[in-house]
Amino acid sequence: MKRFWQAIDKLNRWIGRACAWLILPLTLIILYEVVSRYIFNAPTRWSNEISQYVLVAIVMLGGAYCLADNEHVSVDIFYRNFTQKTRDIVDMLTCLVVLCFVCAMVWKGADASYDALVQMKRSQTILELPLFPSMVMVPIGATLLGLQSLVRAIQAFERLRSKSRPAGKGA
Repeated sequence: MKRFWQAIDKLNRWIGRACAWLILPLTLIILYEVVSRYIFNAPTRWSNEISQYVLVAIVMLGGAYCLADNEHVSVDIFYRNFTQKTRDIVDMLTCLVVLCFVCAMVWKGADASYDALVQMKRSQTILELPLFPSMVMVPIGATLLGLQSLVRAIQAFERLRSKSRPAGKGA
């Protein structure tokens, strides 16, 4: 079991670091648009859509990385005062809620992505880019987030289980 969650952690951290590099082209695209629009008075027709596609990839694929590094925004005014046992229980319950949400995202996101692929849906802009590549980021990112959430629940459960064992038994 430990190998499973270590592999998921490693995968999500790798994907997160890879996605971090997408911020560079996103920044350059936006910089190009700003310079083009405000200095040369020649706005582009493509920068907004391309930057949206890149941003979708960053956000959807980066969510699991944030969870792996415990970097999601949280309200810990009460949580930080809990005992470790209570924190583990709260983490497991939170992960179950996340899994419910993620299941809906995977289900509906996969349906929408498949529909976009089969019907060859395109954006309604001058570029007419295919919608499938950006839409498929939703179920992929949600799956990664769900797996990472499952890992956190397993880790919390393992901590609870190891503390409930009598000293000197198991190891």
